[in-house]
Amino acid sequence: MSKLVPPHGSDDLKPLLIPEVERADEMKRAGGLKKVPMTSKETSDILMFAMGAYTPLDGFMNEADWRGCCGDMKLASGLFWPIPITLSADSDLADSISDGEEVALVDE
Repeated sequence: MSKLVPPHGSDDLKPLLIPEVERADEMKRAGGLKKVPMTSKETSDILMFAMGAYTPLDGFMNEADWRGCCGDMKLASGLFWPIPITLSADSDLADSISDGEEVALVDE
């Protein structure tokens, strides 16, 4: 039995890493997607997602989680989460992305 405190909102860490054997294919696939530049803060957030530090999040917050976080300090699931983890975009870029569309996040 581990004496470690479990991660917030989950029994296990949720590291969001792509296995090394899949990286080349994913990089090639990302080449065909719309590019979304990241700030240095957002690049740091990607590292936090990768190591599981933002468990139980699956990525940057969607609108429902963002509204819950900013309004009630809770995710849409009801889990306490007081810090918004968002990806910034100007209105032109945001308007060019469809809901659910996959994009390639790029560190510029």
